[in-house]
Amino acid sequence: MRALAGPAAQLAPAGFLALLLAAPGAHAGDPQVRPGEWNPDKAPPGWVVVQTRNYQVQSEVGEAKGRLLAEHLEGMLDLYRELLPFTKRMPTFVLKIFEDEAGYRAYGGEAVAHYDKAAKELVCWDTGIVLGVRDVPASVRLGPDSGLTPSEAERARLDQLFEAITDDYTMDLARVLSHEGWHQYFHYYTVSWVAMPSWLDEGMGDYFFTAERTEDGQGYHLGALNHGRLRTLRRAFEEGTTVSFARLLDFEQGDYYSNASVYYAQGWSMVHFLMQNEDPALRQLIPKLIADFKRSKNFREATAKAFDRRSLDSLDSEWIAWVLRQEPRDPLRELAREFGERIRAEDLVAPERWKERYTLLLEEERAAAAKATGKPPERAPPGGR
Repeated sequence: MRALAGPAAQLAPAGFLALLLAAPGAHAGDPQVRPGEWNPDKAPPGWVVVQTRNYQVQSEVGEAKGRLLAEHLEGMLDLYRELLPFTKRMPTFVLKIFEDEAGYRAYGGEAVAHYDKAAKELVCWDTGIVLGVRDVPASVRLGPDSGLTPSEAERARLDQLFEAITDDYTMDLARVLSHEGWHQYFHYYTVSWVAMPSWLDEGMGDYFFTAERTEDGQGYHLGALNHGRLRTLRRAFEEGTTVSFARLLDFEQGDYYSNASVYYAQGWSMVHFLMQNEDPALRQLIPKLIADFKRSKNFREATAKAFDRRSLDSLDSEWIAWVLRQEPRDPLRELAREFGERIRAEDLVAPERWKERYTLLLEEERAAAAKATGKPPERAPPGGR
């Protein structure tokens, strides 16, 4: 059972919390909301059932949003099948969407979404953002006691930043389901209870997380950066908390979760680095690795075969160089850079995790400014801004 950690409105200071493998509790809450497929004519009160080619969506958020997410998952299923063709008849996949986090947690969920391997269903709650469209207000604003009186232009810029921060730091439900849908599909693809190494399983989920619609809206393309993961990884480089390519390949699940946010970020980046590599042999490495695992059901054997003629030290150096060339997007840093001398974390009404990260970014920006001028960093005054 795999889960995207949350809650969505309070992601980790470095961007995304780790996408953790969390076992949901026993299905509780409303006894009428049962696991598995439903008879569409007997949906519980407040729920609707949407049926598409490969999905049954059980929606507490209405038919329109349920159908939108169903069509999104159909598109993602095409991407999974393009990477790993599945020739057998596809089963009906189940997606259950709760209206809010409370209902999701009462059902046994512990995050934003999870794939329940036993019940063979995806389960999630509505975060308020689907395919980049948000139907809830911004989660950041100036508090009433901030003491800041911005000009009209500053107010417009602050509003722009608050909207961008909310969009960037809140889980897009469609992206979450792109990640979890991979786990659901892969379970059927391999027909195996032998677990994939976490770096690959979760890294592939994060790789699909960034899938974007094509301009004509008729399909999806892969390869966009996961900026939340990238922010975490760049900080981990600075703090020296990453491990080598070879070490991560050899991780057991417990090792992976021992520093989950960092290792999830590293797993995503390794998958992205290989899947989007200019070298066609490296681009084929992961598909071949997974196909060999399907045959052998032995990942140590499949991994050794896939990397047999590759220098892991050389791959490690190439991967690090690639990461350092990427520029993470971070509107919260922009806020710290542009307004840090006038807005402190306590001036903001925002999730506590975001405020903690903002405080960290303020310190970094002041240190950078001090280094540039040769003066010691100054802390913001307690008042009078």
